[in-house]
Amino acid sequence: MVNSRNDILKFLSEHLNTVSKPGRYIGGEYNSVLKDGKDLLRVALAFPDVYEVGMSHYGLDILYWLANELDYAYAERTFLPWPDMVQLMEDKGVPLFTLETKTPIYEMDVLGISIEYELSYTNVLKLLELSKIPISCYDRDDDVPIVIGGGPVMYSCEPIAEAFDVIYLGDGEVNFGNMLKIIKETKGMRREERLKELLKLDGMYVPMFYQQQGKKIVPKYDFAPALVRRNILTDLNSVKPPSRKIIPHVESIHDRAVIEISRGCTRGCRFCSAGYIYRPVRERSADNIVSAVNEMISNTGYEELSLLSLSSLDHSQIGEIVEKLLPYARDHMLSISIPSTRVDAFNVKVASNIAEVRKTGLTFAPEAGSQKMRDAINKQITHEDIINTAKKVKSAGWQRLKLYFMVGFPDETEEDIRQIGELIKEVKKVGFFDLTASVNMLIPKPHSAFQFAQLQPPEYMQTVRKILGPYRNFAKIDISDGKKSFIEGILSRGDRKLFSVIEKAYKMGYYDEWGEYFSYEKWENLFSEVDLSSYIGPYEFDDDFPWSHLDSGVDKTFLWQEFQNFKSGIATQDCRNGCTLCGVCMSYGVANVIID
Repeated sequence: MVNSRNDILKFLSEHLNTVSKPGRYIGGEYNSVLKDGKDLLRVALAFPDVYEVGMSHYGLDILYWLANELDYAYAERTFLPWPDMVQLMEDKGVPLFTLETKTPIYEMDVLGISIEYELSYTNVLKLLELSKIPISCYDRDDDVPIVIGGGPVMYSCEPIAEAFDVIYLGDGEVNFGNMLKIIKETKGMRREERLKELLKLDGMYVPMFYQQQGKKIVPKYDFAPALVRRNILTDLNSVKPPSRKIIPHVESIHDRAVIEISRGCTRGCRFCSAGYIYRPVRERSADNIVSAVNEMISNTGYEELSLLSLSSLDHSQIGEIVEKLLPYARDHMLSISIPSTRVDAFNVKVASNIAEVRKTGLTFAPEAGSQKMRDAINKQITHEDIINTAKKVKSAGWQRLKLYFMVGFPDETEEDIRQIGELIKEVKKVGFFDLTASVNMLIPKPHSAFQFAQLQPPEYMQTVRKILGPYRNFAKIDISDGKKSFIEGILSRGDRKLFSVIEKAYKMGYYDEWGEYFSYEKWENLFSEVDLSSYIGPYEFDDDFPWSHLDSGVDKTFLWQEFQNFKSGIATQDCRNGCTLCGVCMSYGVANVIID
């Protein structure tokens, strides 16, 4: 078996020309880090997807620079190779390796895997297999790298929990470095003792110290906390955003400079798990943002900048930020984009300033077509807001507009769905040359108000297609078939019984997030081995959840009340305007940080 750096380099030199996009595997990118690894904790940071997807992941970027600023650690990157490269590596006996030094992953001290979506669970197991690391935490010897999981899906991680020694909950800036320090200081100790030491930090969940009873996950031992508290960075201004983004050899999905301007959201959309698990909102100041942008562009030469946030135009200084960036943007021909634009937060002047260098399309998310349903999901925008904003956008010169919608809410009627088409029709009358709409099925995620709701079957989307079919004359309407959403919903609401299903699934095929590799029939057949009804819902307040031991900070009672408010169509105010008693700030001693 190939097992040394020189062997791996020889393999690459002889075979790279036989696989697609060989730039994915060579490393040596501009701004990547090289250290003398002697006496340092060797950390492999992985994203369980192809290189160009992983290189767009901002969370991985943060961890890479956090670790490499430490004098006791050296972090390198690895990604799941594309299937043609996986096959070649398996044929030649080549293990997965780091990009920076071509070190086999099994020789590292730590393997950290960031997970953004449940359909990558099969990729996680394939990545472990290719790394020559046992896929179950119970099968690992003391000399195997400590495998750590992180990312937003880890708040409901039980279906994949067995793959990890440790799961890190919350903001990496708080305890990631402390976690690595403990792992370094405990080298040579028994694996279980090392993991026990990690429990001294907040946000550390060690799955092997817990067991499932019914639907609940409970500690096996007294030293394991019944409730795992997340890490919350209280002041975003206290940490610098990454300023030396690695320039990928292969164009990444979001190949641009990225600066995070705020974290968290106060809007309270009831379907949005991110809006709950990232509470409270914490803003980075305009001056710090502008300084970070200047440094990032100087270090990368990018011509496009994204101001990252869950709701960027809600930033209290967004006008000032854009005004301060404009002179620099003009001088450097830098285009600025703001993702996640809310219709009611949209300011045409701000958008026009942003688009001064390069005017592209805009994306809005009304989410629902009828006012009744928008009120119910707490998307506090009116029909007039949407049409008036569309008119202002058109008058300001935009010709392309994209709308996002969601269906599958409890008690949704055919008329509610039809109103999506009627809204598209009215927006088209405003005069957009290029109007597109995307319609996806609700995934009732854990730690959101809809964790109590029923997951709709894929067949639900057949009705949606029938109702919205006549409206395709007014826009290009992309209606999902609901199959991926259904599988994602099951995996997000599942328990430890699903690990064996995922294990069988990855052996039949991985890259489930990719359309060409996704097989609904595969998952449908494997799900026949478990009681699928227990993951579909609906649920009551007193029902046990396999994620209740992982604390997002948002109280279950609050989420239940929000679900009742959904049924009654009662709005909940933006918590910038007054506390809604969700529980985060009180139980964690934090608060919204809004820049004056």
